[in-house]
Amino acid sequence: MAGHRTLSTQQLTGRIHSVYCKDFVSYSEITFYPKHYLNVLTGPNGSGKSTIVSAIILGLGGEPHLLDRSASVADYIQSNKTMATIVVRVYGRVANTKESFRRIIHSNGSSTFSVNNNDMSKKNFLAAVSSYNIQVSNLCQFLPQDRVQDFSKMNPQELLLNTMSSVCDDELTNSFNELKQMRSQHSNTHANREKEKNELAKKQKRLEHLQMTVAQFKEREDVKKKLQIFSAKKLWVETQAGEEKVAQLKGQVKKAKTQSEKLKKEHNQLVQAQEEIRKKKDLLSEASLEKTRLLDKAVAEKNNIENQLDSLKQGIREKNFELKQNIQKSLRNATEADKVKQLVDNKTQELEDFNSSRPQILLELEKVKESCRWARDKAMEQYNRRKQLEQQLNDEKIPEITALKHKIDRLKNVKIKKIEEIGRRNPNLVTAMNWLAQNKHRYKLNVYDPMILELSIENYEDAKYLENVVSQRDLFAFACEDKEDMSDIISELCVKQKLGVNIIFCAPADRIMYSPSIPRNELRHMGFRAYLVDLVTGPIPLINKLCASYSIHNIPIGTDAVGNYTSSIPKSIRVYFGGNKKFVVTASRYRSDTILTESTIRGKNQLIAVDSQQLAQITKQCVEAIKESDNIKNAITRTDNEFERLQGLTKEEQEKKRKLDQKLSHFNNLKNEIELLMRRLESLQKSDGLEALKNNFNDSLQKDFKKLFNIEAKLCSSLKTLKTLMIEKKLAQTRTSVYMVQHESQSEALKESEQLSISATREFQKFLQCMEEQIADISKRKNDVQRLCDGEIPTSSRFPFKREFKELESKELPEIREAIHDFQARLECMKNVNSEAIDSYQQLQNEVKRLEEGITDSVNQAKTIESQMSNLYDKWEPKLTSLVETISTKFSEFMESIEYVGEVVLSKTDKFDFDSYGIQIMVQFRRGAQLQPLDKFIQSGGERAVSIAIYSLSLQHVTHVPFRCVDEINQGMDAKNERHIFDLLLKEATKHGSAQYLFVTPKLLRDLNYNEHLCVSIVHNSKTVCDGMKFPVI
Repeated sequence: MAGHRTLSTQQLTGRIHSVYCKDFVSYSEITFYPKHYLNVLTGPNGSGKSTIVSAIILGLGGEPHLLDRSASVADYIQSNKTMATIVVRVYGRVANTKESFRRIIHSNGSSTFSVNNNDMSKKNFLAAVSSYNIQVSNLCQFLPQDRVQDFSKMNPQELLLNTMSSVCDDELTNSFNELKQMRSQHSNTHANREKEKNELAKKQKRLEHLQMTVAQFKEREDVKKKLQIFSAKKLWVETQAGEEKVAQLKGQVKKAKTQSEKLKKEHNQLVQAQEEIRKKKDLLSEASLEKTRLLDKAVAEKNNIENQLDSLKQGIREKNFELKQNIQKSLRNATEADKVKQLVDNKTQELEDFNSSRPQILLELEKVKESCRWARDKAMEQYNRRKQLEQQLNDEKIPEITALKHKIDRLKNVKIKKIEEIGRRNPNLVTAMNWLAQNKHRYKLNVYDPMILELSIENYEDAKYLENVVSQRDLFAFACEDKEDMSDIISELCVKQKLGVNIIFCAPADRIMYSPSIPRNELRHMGFRAYLVDLVTGPIPLINKLCASYSIHNIPIGTDAVGNYTSSIPKSIRVYFGGNKKFVVTASRYRSDTILTESTIRGKNQLIAVDSQQLAQITKQCVEAIKESDNIKNAITRTDNEFERLQGLTKEEQEKKRKLDQKLSHFNNLKNEIELLMRRLESLQKSDGLEALKNNFNDSLQKDFKKLFNIEAKLCSSLKTLKTLMIEKKLAQTRTSVYMVQHESQSEALKESEQLSISATREFQKFLQCMEEQIADISKRKNDVQRLCDGEIPTSSRFPFKREFKELESKELPEIREAIHDFQARLECMKNVNSEAIDSYQQLQNEVKRLEEGITDSVNQAKTIESQMSNLYDKWEPKLTSLVETISTKFSEFMESIEYVGEVVLSKTDKFDFDSYGIQIMVQFRRGAQLQPLDKFIQSGGERAVSIAIYSLSLQHVTHVPFRCVDEINQGMDAKNERHIFDLLLKEATKHGSAQYLFVTPKLLRDLNYNEHLCVSIVHNSKTVCDGMKFPVI
């Protein structure tokens, strides 16, 4: 079996030399060396046959979805490992060389790619793989175990593409893609041309409609031009009439100006005479004002003298009143001096009595101070002790107790944390829980939250067992005890709110309906301590549901010692746990014995579990901390009581001290009071007598009378001066009045002259303004004429309407105005045509011309594409037909050799409809029946497997891929078909030059045919294989 024919370097290129795996799925480390032709991998289920195919696909850059097993490449890393390594070595293009493709998979899902130990990007890595005609995503080259059924799901178009790709004829594939592109371009050109034709028809119709509008526009423009000429003529006639009127106004302006200047001169002479009169009047008025000012000054002096006289008289009255008050005060001071003397004697006697008892009071005061100081020190000691105890309580014990209680609450209230965690990962589930919490009254029986919240495990170490038994879908499912309630909830949450949650049914119950099939005592000696149902607490209906669905009442839980008794465990137990290991017993599909699968499990931290040991330890610490806290509180209470007693004693002593201090203070104040009374007595005895007061008053009165006589003399003199000034003021005012009366007529003449001058000036300005307005009107009309006549006036040599104006010379102004009204009426009756319509007409003409040219170009382009497509089709179609006929011939031969009928046909709906081109596999497995297309709904699984296998073998003769992998394609075949397929595979895959073939199967029939180019590799990968056992190496 080891020999093989010599292959050329070109034939060897791309074939697999070796596959190396490390920490990949079930392999710790392995190197597989396939032979050049047919390689059959066989062995028990779960031994790792398909893992070799998975390693080839992933190692050559394939994605996990190609294997249809797991969505993440990290799931292919062996348990408890952080990365996996795959190295696929293929024969190089140069003789005796190898090309190494390495992929390192990391636990975070990322990968590192390298070719010949040179790291590179995934894009470059895939390009290097593709250069060897290796197509990991093509089911015609790679057909993994879980993708066998996907082959029959391919539509004819997908099968054609995969077949052409596996042929590795780039010209065939590129021509097909180019033809589809040309067909698409041709279709787009045709669609665009039809669109342009429709658009052209619309624009032509619009153009016809606009032609009528253009005619109306031209007629309207002709009327507008005539209206313009007649309007210009009217303006010019009015301009000429205005110029004649201006000539008349010029004479009137000149005459009015002469009269205005004459009257203005006479008025100015009268103004000068009036100015002389005004100056004389101002001098007389100034003299009168001067007399008034002198009179006002004399009045002010008289008032000042009178005020001085009144002030002096008031001072005399006040001094008289003060004398009377001083006399009364002197009498009161004598009486008060007698009383003060008596009080001084009494205070002096009291002070002498105190001096005799002072030593005894001071001694008593010292004793009280000492007692008060002692009580205060003791109270301060108690206060400091209380402060220390309180600080110890607040800073140490209370935070410690609070922290311990929080730890206990966190351990007990795991459900709250679980809900928060679920809210972050699956907000729809929390939304559904909140809605159910608010609407539970609508349902007949109980509705339970997801099991991860309803079920709890006493010891969190045991939670992993239930998490590795119950599916995630059921753990996160709501449960209903009533089926009508279940239907209503599905309608609300899944249909209306579209939350995508799962709802299951669990029958109502008040006790657990299931019990273990084997008593617990019979299993304890093997290391088992309980059944899984014993570890779970929660609603009875949910536990019954898990017993019914997962048989948790028959899943024992044990320690690591369970692994030593796997051969002794009763066969009725299919699943059990030992420490961190899960053991699953399954029956073989091909033999009568059973297969034991062992796997390592990890906790998923999903269920509500409480660490009872930790909870008990923390609870004990909390009780001890509370006890110590109570002792501190009792000590604080005792300290407070002693502090209050000492505070009371201190207050009593302080009261005694206060009274003694008051006595001492009273006698100290007594000295001061005696001194003050003595000074008061001296002051009273020094007061002036009655005679002295009277003498002082008389002296002051004589002085005031002398001042009074002097002031009255001044007042008489002031009154004489005042009388003289009043007479002089009246005389000046009389002179001014007489002068004004004499010249009053002169003022009236001035006013009359002013009115005449103003009237003449206004008349001159009126004529001037009228003339200017007429000139402005003439200028405006000329401007209007220029605006209507291209900037020219009729007197200009370039005037555009000379002929029209000459024709209108015989018409009078009323006739011209009537004609203008007629033209305006005609314009109003005409339809108003927007000038933009004319622009649209011109633009539309251009667009119609452009569309006509575009349609012509499109027709020419379509003819060019049709010609190119026809030429390329004539080259491509024979090659494709030949390829399909070759495959069909081989397919028919192989099917006929096993007494079936089959053919491969090229399907299409139209010659140039390349999107419809496909390969249709037609088969007949029963005599008398018609050929039918291969379809998952028509043929059985075995029939489809036979068809796929034969089609794969048919590709051997036309494809140029270096190798092909097929995994368990014989599933579902009966022994007869399996034998036929194996014989065909042996015959075709071991021909000289055929592609390398990897065929994976869990079994081989007896008495099969073999040859020297077939290599059968038996996979042994189980813990039952003894250490050190050696197998023959091929």
